[in-house]
Amino acid sequence: MGSDLSEAERVLDFGCGCGRTLRWLTKRYPAATFFGADIDADAIAWCSQNFPESKFVQNAPAPPLPFPNGYLDVVFCFSVFTHLDEPLQNLWLVELQRVLRPGGILVLTVHGEKAAQTLGAEECEQLRQIGFFHQRSRKLRGIVPEWYNTSWHTEPYIIGRLQTLFTDVRYTVVPDGTQDLVAARVPTKR
Repeated sequence: MGSDLSEAERVLDFGCGCGRTLRWLTKRYPAATFFGADIDADAIAWCSQNFPESKFVQNAPAPPLPFPNGYLDVVFCFSVFTHLDEPLQNLWLVELQRVLRPGGILVLTVHGEKAAQTLGAEECEQLRQIGFFHQRSRKLRGIVPEWYNTSWHTEPYIIGRLQTLFTDVRYTVVPDGTQDLVAARVPTKR
């Protein structure tokens, strides 16, 4: 899987928040056009004002995104799939595959085995059996939607899920991190 972002023309930061990742990438790869998408209207307004070289869109909790089929070269989702429930993850994976060009690359992060060490025995067993666990926080009830809390994935689960839509799926454990990195490529023939 080629990893040279300098060849990408259009890159989307899905779940861009305050632009913490775009801030660095736009400086490093000035030839690419960067887009940011987020559900948070305030974050999108702030990014639009503070990163005029990029283009931002507010998305709804569920697809679609306002991009044509095959429009983007790279989509990255840092700390997005670590929060969505399983039905929304499934919808968004289909949508992200749609907006990526054939051969385009998806990069996302998940809470993997290391992050699961914070779970209780019952939650760990559910994660082990199903491969996915979404925990709703009592503290955040009424503050964030039920579908947006914290999710964990096993490596086989996320690889298997991605392989239904993508090819060349790679899972990388980040030794000192709480999130692992997963990359996949859109098949050249859909």
